[in-house]
Parts: sequence; structure tokens; C-alpha cells
Amino acid sequence: MRTLRWRLTFWYGGMAAVILIILASVLYLSVRASLLAIQREDVGDTAASASQILEETGSPKSAVGDIRQKDVRTVWAIGEVRRPDVQVVIRGPNGNVRATTSDVEDPPEVAPSDAVYPEVRQDGRYLATTFESEELPGVTGEVYTVLPAWDPLLQRLLLIEVVAVAGALALMVGFGPKLAGRALKPLKSVSAVAGELRQGRLGSRVNLPELKSRRDEVGEVAGSFDAMAESLERLFGAERESKETFRRFVADASHELRTPLTSVLGYLDVLDESGDKDPTIRRRALRAIREESGRMARLVEDLLVLARLDAQRGVPAKPVDLVALAHEVIGNYPGRRIELAAPNPVAPVLAEREALRRVVSNLLSNAVKHTSSEKKILVSVDREGQEAVLRVADEGTGIAEDALPHVFERFYRAESSRTGEGSGLGLSIAQETIEALEGRIEVESVPGEGSTFTVRLPLLEKLPIKEISAKY
Repeated sequence: MRTLRWRLTFWYGGMAAVILIILASVLYLSVRASLLAIQREDVGDTAASASQILEETGSPKSAVGDIRQKDVRTVWAIGEVRRPDVQVVIRGPNGNVRATTSDVEDPPEVAPSDAVYPEVRQDGRYLATTFESEELPGVTGEVYTVLPAWDPLLQRLLLIEVVAVAGALALMVGFGPKLAGRALKPLKSVSAVAGELRQGRLGSRVNLPELKSRRDEVGEVAGSFDAMAESLERLFGAERESKETFRRFVADASHELRTPLTSVLGYLDVLDESGDKDPTIRRRALRAIREESGRMARLVEDLLVLARLDAQRGVPAKPVDLVALAHEVIGNYPGRRIELAAPNPVAPVLAEREALRRVVSNLLSNAVKHTSSEKKILVSVDREGQEAVLRVADEGTGIAEDALPHVFERFYRAESSRTGEGSGLGLSIAQETIEALEGRIEVESVPGEGSTFTVRLPLLEKLPIKEISAKY
């Protein structure tokens, strides 16, 4: 199994091996070049010394002999200070050997044209130079050294480098996987949590402070993984909640539709049995059928509105005057004590007029339904900061404290209103409509004293043109 730790070991081990080999090669070539430079200098120094002695004494044997006897501390010494294998050959005008520092019977020839002192050239395995005597015409000297195939110092250096590279690679292979395993060990926690998530335990988290506090890739993975797990949990939770809401919605809708359908079917049976015989029964049955059909029509309309709000479909929005809209809705209740208060000018709000009219109508119809005819209902429109505020306050029965948190739930009806008309969708539609307009709706109520519903919407002058076009 090719685990990540082994792959990391091979990758970094390979890179380290290449770097070590390059460094070792550079070191080897540098030392070799330094040794070669020293040998060149030795040949040049020996040539200078032999030429000087030859000029001073005029005797080739003396020059060679004096070079042999130089003290080891003398820079001109041939065989003692630097290299013991630098050779000097003094030749006569006819090329015969006059003197030499070694017992070589046939010393190599170095063409003067190839290397003339102070230049030192390399010819194969030889480093050599030549010089000519000014005092002895035709007498020349040849100075050379033979380069070994393997210099002992270079051999030792190469051996050390090979051993060092091999040892480093052995340490990498031996300890690399363990070190990589320690570095990657926290990822096992992430893998374990991933397995728990796969099994459906969406609340699982890495939740290791020492891991998340790490400022490296492992810490980032742990933090991102927990953030992803939280997002998944929220998404699945929202999906479950959505399914549960949909299930309740279908059940409640079916229940609400079943009641008027049952009534319609019952009155149709009455018509079938007695409608032709008794006109009074026929009129009563038809009136009831019409009422129940109207109730079903209103319920279906409310369901369609909610479906459109759930789908977040765009609606054509235009500036709406809240004062004029409230006055229009109040006109639908001519026999009730409903007052409209608008003490200050209020800028228009951006909304779909029919949707906003439905909200005001729902709030006002609820107030009328739960307030006796002799009591007053107050509708007020005002401006507070950058918001338009519409309030519907009544002096009716109020809402019980335990029912107050649920008044905006779909199909919810308080005990005091269960016998009345309505599907329990009006306030839900009102809330979702207002929230779609980036507003909010609030309720305050005191049982026996009345309720106040407050709608807050952003004023049109607050919304920039780009925001308006983006929303609708």
C-alpha cells in the first residue's frame, strides 16, 4: 500500500539525494581544481628556481643539485615542500640531457612552443613548462610532474562523500516514514470523523484545539473540515425541517380542505333528496354550498400565495403609498369604528401593491373579527428613522400569552378563534410577504385589552436603484 508518508519520504528523500549529490560533486570538483592549481604552482615555482640557479652558476648539474639540497622551508625546494614528484631536465643545444633531478633514463619531452615559463600547461597526465637560459645559449630546461590517475586526497574525499550520501539516504528511509507519520497523524482524526459523518452522525467534529491552533496545512484542513461538517449538518437539518414542514403543510391543507368539501357533499345530498320538493331547503343548501366553495377558494388562493413566497419568485414592484393603501382597505369596513392616523408625511415603500394590500387586509380583518363593533380600531402610518411603520391596534379579546409565539405559524389558530372563519394562513402570508420585502412584522397583545400588529418596511428613498433592480 503506497501511503502518503512513504510517498512524502520518497519525494523529499529523492530531492535531498539529488541536492547531496550535486553538493558532493561541486565539492569534489572544487578540491580537484584546487589540487591542480597547487600542482601548477609547484611546477612554475620549480621552473623559476631552476632557471635562477642555472643563470647564477652557469652549470646545469649545479642548478639541479642545488634544487635537490634546498631546505624544506625554502619555497624553491622541488621535492620537500609541496610535491615530491616535480622533475627538472636540463638539455643542451643538441637536445641531449645535461642534468636531471631523477634517474629517469628517457625523460619525456615538452615542446617549448607548448608551454613556456611562466605558463604551465596540461598535456594528458603531465603538467609541464619550459625555460631557456640567457647565459648559456641553446640550453633549455624542462619542468614537469606526472598527475596520478587517482589522487589519494581525492580518493579519500570521494569515499567520504559516498559514505555521507549513503548514510543520509539510509537515515531518510529509516526515519522519514516515522517523521512523516507523526506529521500526518492528526489527519487520522479527520479521517475518523469523516467515517462517522458517512455513517450519518452529522454532529461529529474533529474538535481538537491543539490541531486547529496549528498554523499549517493540517490545521487548515481540520478547521475547514469542521466548517464543512457544520454546513452539512445545517443543510441536512434544514432539509429535514423542510420535509417536516411540508408534511405538516400537506396534512393541515388536506384537513382544512376536507371540512368544506364534506359540507358541500352533504348539502349536495340534501339537494338530491329534497331540493325539488322544498324551495327553502334548496336555497339554504345552495347558499351553504356557495359559502363553503368560497371558503375553499380563499384557502386555495392562500396556498398559492404561500407557494409563490416559498419559491421566492420575483413580483413586479412599484412605489406604494402606505397611507392611501390603508385608507383603501379601511373603506371595506364601513360599519366599524376604524380610525386612520398619519400625522407625518411618509415616503413610499417599494412593494407589489396587491401583496401589500393583502397584508393590511389580513391584519385589519383579524382586528375586526376579534373586536366588538362598539370598540375602536386604530390604523396608523408613520415614519421612524429610515422605515415606514404601519400599526393596526384593536381593543379586542387579545391573544393568550402561550399562543403569542405561534401566531405566525401556518394553520395555527388560537383556541379563541377556532370556531371562527379563516384558514390560519393569513398571518403566515403577512409575515412572509413582509420579510420578502426586507421588512419585519411584530405583535404585542394583552388578553382582554387588545392586540397591536406593527409592520416595518424600508422607505423607498433609502434603497439605491441598483438594490431595487437586483431584488425585483
